[in-house]
Order: sequence, then C-alpha cells, then structure tokens
Amino acid sequence: MKPTPELYASLEEAYEFFNHRLFESGLPTVIFTVQRQNGVMGYFAPERWGNLHGNKCHEIAINPSYIANSCLIEVLQTLVHEMVHCWQYCHGTPAKGHYHNREWAQKMIEVGLMPSSTGVPGGARTGQVMSDYIVKDGRFARIFEEMKKHNNFQLKWIDRFAAERVFDPAFHDASINIQADGVTTVLTPPIKVQDCDSSQNQQLNVRNEIRYSALLPKEFILEKPVRHKKSKSKYRCPGCLTHVWGRAGLNLLCGDCSQPYEEA
Repeated sequence: MKPTPELYASLEEAYEFFNHRLFESGLPTVIFTVQRQNGVMGYFAPERWGNLHGNKCHEIAINPSYIANSCLIEVLQTLVHEMVHCWQYCHGTPAKGHYHNREWAQKMIEVGLMPSSTGVPGGARTGQVMSDYIVKDGRFARIFEEMKKHNNFQLKWIDRFAAERVFDPAFHDASINIQADGVTTVLTPPIKVQDCDSSQNQQLNVRNEIRYSALLPKEFILEKPVRHKKSKSKYRCPGCLTHVWGRAGLNLLCGDCSQPYEEA
C-alpha cells in the first residue's frame, strides 16, 4: 500500500477521463495538490510549477477537508469546474483576477454545469465568487455515470478531519442551446434541489450517491478540523472606511476622522 500515489492516481484518472470526454483531450497535464484553504473546495493556478529545464505546469488543488461530508459527484463537480478554468487559460481569454466572465460561464454550461453565484437556480452566472449546479441529463451528469463505471472508479483516501460541506449539491432540468454568438438557456420547471444522499435522487440519475461519511467503516472516526485562533483582527473606521490589522482588543483612533476604529 502506497497512500500518496494512490491518492493522486485517482485524481489523475478522473482528470484524464473528463479531459477526453468533456474537453476532447484539449487540456494539458497538471500537477494536483491538496490544500486546506477554508471555504474553498478547489482552485486552478496557471503555471504555478516549473522544473529545472524551464518547463511550466498548471496546478489544480482539491481541499481534502470537505470530501468526507461530500459525495463523489460533488468532488468531481469541483474538479470539472477547475478544468474549465484550465480550458479558458489555454484556449480562451480569462478575466483579470478571480472574476468568472461570460466565456467561462458558456463553457461551464456546455459541459453540463450551470454557473450560479448562489449554487442553486436563480443565481448570477458571472461574478467574482461563483459556484454551480448540475444540469440533469447534461454532459457532466451523463459522463459522471460513465466515470463511476470505469474500472469501478472511487477515491482511495479520505481525510479524517472532516469540515462541513461548502454547499449542498443541486440539480435542475434545463434545455440548453449553444449558439455561435452565445448561449441561450431555457429552464423548465419544476426546480429540483436535493441532497446527494436523498432517496428522491432516483429521478436524477444519481440514486447511489451518498456521502463518504456513510460509506466509511464504523471504526473510521471522523474529527472536526482544528480551528486556530486568529492572531490578528481587522479594524474599520466608520468615517473614512479605512481598514487596519492588529492584535485583538486594540483601542485605535483614526488620525483623519478622529473616530475610533471598530473591530470586525
């Protein structure tokens, strides 16, 4: 048993499968890392890595803290979300900073993930902080089922320090028409949003999806991640709205407004 290669091999297997089936093998090889950044299921970092020969490589990070309280479809949904960022960096025009622009949103819809600022139907499709939900019978939903059947795919290792999931998985019926000059999406009622371990998921083609916490052996005791106390606090001046950082409990006075700073 070699845990490190087993962990990363499962992520690479999923990446290669979705790359072939969703992106026509148009994405380059990436380096996978596991990062425990609070509130983030994953991220894409372009050209983060380099070797001594001058080669560069992109990074996709997956947060292991959220896996135990999630189901497989959520983890792979996060993976494909980051793969769309990789696609846009390689073949499109990414926006500045972390903004999710229209081009990114169109590609998400094309692969079967509907962008939403709230993670459920009705949210904005572009923005700085974005989530998404699964289109029922969309490309991702169909290919996910193929992925599960491919060599009985499963993640090999689960972090025992389990944080609560960032969002509940959502599904929605949608009729998607991708046009040359944009995307037209017609949502068809009713809206269906269910937990991945809900018995009602028989209607959503994910009837066997339950959280990893329910799949693990009884002796596999999950623990909550250790939360470290903040070493610094943020202070805000109610007058000029400037911010400063310092240790907790400081009594600060703004030199411009003569007003006391409020600890956030």
